Amino acid sequence: MEPLNENIYPEVRAQIGRPLKFKPEQILAKFKEYVQWCKDNPITLRTTVDAIAANGTHYGNTTTEEKPRLVSIGGFLVFLGASRQWWDQLDTNRTRQQDFLAVKGFIRDFCEEYQKEMASSGLFNGNIISRLLGLADKKQVEATGEGITIVVANAEQKTKIENISELDV
Repeated sequence: MEPLNENIYPEVRAQIGRPLKFKPEQILAKFKEYVQWCKDNPITLRTTVDAIAANGTHYGNTTTEEKPRLVSIGGFLVFLGASRQWWDQLDTNRTRQQDFLAVKGFIRDFCEEYQKEMASSGLFNGNIISRLLGLADKKQVEATGEGITIVVANAEQKTKIENISELDV
């Protein structure tokens, strides 16, 4: 299926009515297709710089850069045309529960490791990835001292850090 344009997912295949029916091995095969699609369809960034030369000539310079596409469970669900609810209920079938749990676990671990590696290499923004993976609190407060900045999760922790010098040790 051809993407709508080079920067978004293929045409949305949302299922309305009966839920998708997949065996665990079929979900894994579809995930491999999704990962390959992400590799084959990087996000294209175009930057145009307009300038005027000394003689008054107007010209522009456009640069194009490709960035890898984020591999994520949410992206995989969009690729499948499935919902988060469908995904969450996959392993409720008692007869195949362990098979679905194993496949879902593999997909989750693959996405997390991929995101960490891309963030640590500088290809993805580390702050965004840490929030996606739940490694950072979405509401952070900074407590600043002499040349030191400590990021804490909330105002209560900020107060504790600010009052640490008053502790009797």
